[in-house]
Amino acid sequence: MKDHYLSELIDNYDALKYSLLEAQTFSQEHYGFPPIYYKIMETDAKRVGAFQKAFAKYDFTDKVVCEAGVGTLALTQHYLPYVKKAYLIENNPELRDFIEDFIKKGGWQDKVEVIYGDAITLELPEQVDYIVGELMSIYCANEYQVQIFRHLRKFLKPDGKLLPERIVNVVQLVYADFEKGHKHYPINFTRHLPEQLSTQSIVNTIDLYKVSDVDIEVSLIIHPVMTGMCNSIYMHSLVQVAEDCNFTGTDSLMPPTVCKLEEPVELKQGSPVTLNCKFSYGTSLDESMFWVG
Repeated sequence: MKDHYLSELIDNYDALKYSLLEAQTFSQEHYGFPPIYYKIMETDAKRVGAFQKAFAKYDFTDKVVCEAGVGTLALTQHYLPYVKKAYLIENNPELRDFIEDFIKKGGWQDKVEVIYGDAITLELPEQVDYIVGELMSIYCANEYQVQIFRHLRKFLKPDGKLLPERIVNVVQLVYADFEKGHKHYPINFTRHLPEQLSTQSIVNTIDLYKVSDVDIEVSLIIHPVMTGMCNSIYMHSLVQVAEDCNFTGTDSLMPPTVCKLEEPVELKQGSPVTLNCKFSYGTSLDESMFWVG
């Protein structure tokens, strides 16, 4: 039986790679993500565990919490029993019955207010102790983590906390194989890692307590450690949910990703080059631009 599973995996590497990309791509047609993505998220122990660790670090007892993009309550269920009040925001109307049934079964109706709408524009009726939301994608290029927290943090008490609070975007220059019509893809279900040609460098750091700009233009010096043709970047996002509670990407959230350069370039070991990055939060990696020169 195990050999059968392995055989299927080997036969379907390419299909899995792009199926994962499709599942993780935001679409207005379904107010977020397809049903399979919620299952991927719910079963991701690393993803949920990073937030559980952060919940344990802070005291949620009798606190007021707002969570944006609650989905199928994969995170919510771990703090909801302890709080005094929770404002749960969800933009997908197809989840309404699930959410309300879950809250009813837990007996939490008196302390939960579910708000169906766009977290970027709605108003909260009071200040809160914690704002929770994992509306993240690699470099925050796809989802609206930055825009939503930028709006909601005005409702955060002076000593309140955001979860997550900080994202560090890092990059390497690499060579990767791309099928026609694709500019980027996650590497989780890719049989071969990209050919890594440089050390890692920090593109930028997102301080979610302070960030205001959504359009990023950065130039940085990269140090090749191998000689070879470079056609893409290898992207990682390192997330600080809370201090000492970190998350560095899984198949369900912010997987390491390769994205094409505007033009391939030959690198020489020991000869630094300049990488230029231009992208916007909450758009798409298809609209991003990365080039050496």
